[in-house]
Amino acid sequence: MPLLSTGTAMERVGLARMGSRIAALALRDTNVVVAFAVFQNLMRAVNGMILTRLLVPEAFGITGVIGSIAFTAAMLSDFGFQAFVVRHEKGDTARFLDTIWTISLIRSALLTVALVALSQPIANFFAKPELAPMIEISALSFIIEGLASLTLLTAIRKRMILRLSLLESGVTIFQIVAGVILAWLWRDVWAVLVSLIVGSAVKSLLSYAMFPDARRRLAFDSAYARDLWRFARFVAGSSMITLLVMQCDKLILARLMPLDDFGLYILAGNLASAPIAFTTAYASRILYPSYAEYWRSRQEGLRQLFYARRWLPSLLYSFATGGLIGSAPLLVTLLYDHRYAETADYLRLLALTPFFALASYAASETLVATGRVIVTLQAGITKLVWLVIAAPGAYFLMGKMGLVAAIGLMELPALLLKWVQLQRIGLLDLRKEAIFLGMGLCGIAVGAAISGLLTPLLP
Repeated sequence: MPLLSTGTAMERVGLARMGSRIAALALRDTNVVVAFAVFQNLMRAVNGMILTRLLVPEAFGITGVIGSIAFTAAMLSDFGFQAFVVRHEKGDTARFLDTIWTISLIRSALLTVALVALSQPIANFFAKPELAPMIEISALSFIIEGLASLTLLTAIRKRMILRLSLLESGVTIFQIVAGVILAWLWRDVWAVLVSLIVGSAVKSLLSYAMFPDARRRLAFDSAYARDLWRFARFVAGSSMITLLVMQCDKLILARLMPLDDFGLYILAGNLASAPIAFTTAYASRILYPSYAEYWRSRQEGLRQLFYARRWLPSLLYSFATGGLIGSAPLLVTLLYDHRYAETADYLRLLALTPFFALASYAASETLVATGRVIVTLQAGITKLVWLVIAAPGAYFLMGKMGLVAAIGLMELPALLLKWVQLQRIGLLDLRKEAIFLGMGLCGIAVGAAISGLLTPLLP
């Protein structure tokens, strides 16, 4: 009996240790980001399936226009708050955080006032004056988000990735449920707009409820404000160029296309941007804090860390984004009804952007972490030059789809620029980068094969 008891105790200890290892693996920052990115994209896919059956394509065209306006306003006033707070040596002090929160709140209030005041001229610019009330309502999201705590930024600095991901997933679920209920009741675009406002309010409230030391107060420190401006001047320039690069297609097409056709384009863009949810979160929340901390400590071996941190995620991501390109017809057929079939043509081309995005974003975070903030501006200029040259030529040769292809490929020249910068400081490994791209090509082939086999079998 003593031997049996000892054996049972040892088994329990072994099981406990195994459970601890499994829990530690599951809670690793990278795995948390992957899991929640997959979850959020699945939720959005389900949301799209439901809303496209409750609303007409025109509704998605309207939300696309509203989203472009909001994105334009945000980028024109971008100060790079997240990267600044994560990287700054005083990023944990109350005076610093109070100052940044105050500046952020003032920015948000000014954006809300400006959009409300300019709502009718903006709507007239798009030749759709009926959008003015919707622009005014959507502007409220800026002041609501401005009231949120800076814990949404300091959580990244402190590696509280699980808690932040839980918050964002909770907000996503709440917003989707609210949107579906309102769409079922109202059957118009106001359901989506109101759910976005409600989602912003819930996120702001949770930023205080889910994190310690969340309360901030109005304060201003001129030294920190100068630090922010020195950091943000490159970010602001890059953001303005990114605005031109990312929104020129939407701003032009929104004016020229009927809202129902533009809605198909927006749906394709939403599907194509699904991998960006992972790319952005992984690069900014996992890679950048790690690289910045490593660089602050002046340790050597950043090149090894650069690839070690992203090896397996990059392989899987490249294969998945390639699969998205190859399986576009199948995906659209599964998600939407026949009214949305043309979405697949746009999706194939727009998904080229996320195909190159992780390599590009990872390179950016490394370069910024080493103090080369100007690379964000240089990359934006590169994209702009690409569009100025490639987009008109592609449109002349292939029409509308040529223009979309040029837009889809715009991340490639920026990636090449960043590779040159990485090479100059000894951080580039082209062999590994080629392996990542090769996995993406395999994903395209597999996705196309599966789509070719299954799509004809679907009703």
